[in-house]
Amino acid sequence: LRAHVPVGRWRADRRRAVAPAPQPTACGEGVADGRCRAMRSSQAVLRLCGGLASSMIVVEGVICLFADHLRMVAHGEFLAAAHYLAESALLIVAGSAGVFAEIRPHPVVSENAPYLNKLSGRAALYFVMGLYIVSRKAEDAGGDFASWMDRLFGFYILGVAATGALFAFRLRGLPPALSEPALAREMHSTAQHPGLPPQGGAGPHPMSGGMMA
Repeated sequence: LRAHVPVGRWRADRRRAVAPAPQPTACGEGVADGRCRAMRSSQAVLRLCGGLASSMIVVEGVICLFADHLRMVAHGEFLAAAHYLAESALLIVAGSAGVFAEIRPHPVVSENAPYLNKLSGRAALYFVMGLYIVSRKAEDAGGDFASWMDRLFGFYILGVAATGALFAFRLRGLPPALSEPALAREMHSTAQHPGLPPQGGAGPHPMSGGMMA
């Protein structure tokens, strides 16, 4: 058979046979590499903004605990103190769950609050928390520092909620690997070649091609 095939054509066929198959891009088929990197970078920034919004919710809970709950305890108003204690616990738990969902997904959060695994679910959480925080001190007509901080935090959280809802609408229909990537994988993908698999993944050994040859 080799005698009837030209040497140049036989060598080219042999190189194509032993060459490794091209790896798919990180965003899958049908998505340009430049658009893929831009989408993943914007998602990483949105996750960082969401982590900051969740941290603000935790800060609001701590302020409520020390400024409102302990003040009511000192005044002997225990029913109001119980109300502020429940409010502080709700804010701290919701903010901590949001931090874990944005920065480093945790199995406890995934099991008890699976809606936080979706961008739309986190946007809904920020929307509700933002509406509550922005009007938490609405009865204070004096406009003290705490009420201004509540408004500042609340409007920022509402802005993150609106941005998250917009991204969730634009990314609807995409596979979960693209619409909900982990933050660590997003950060590493910007420094990797788009045709290579993520770090830590199961890819072909660099010497396999030479051994096959």
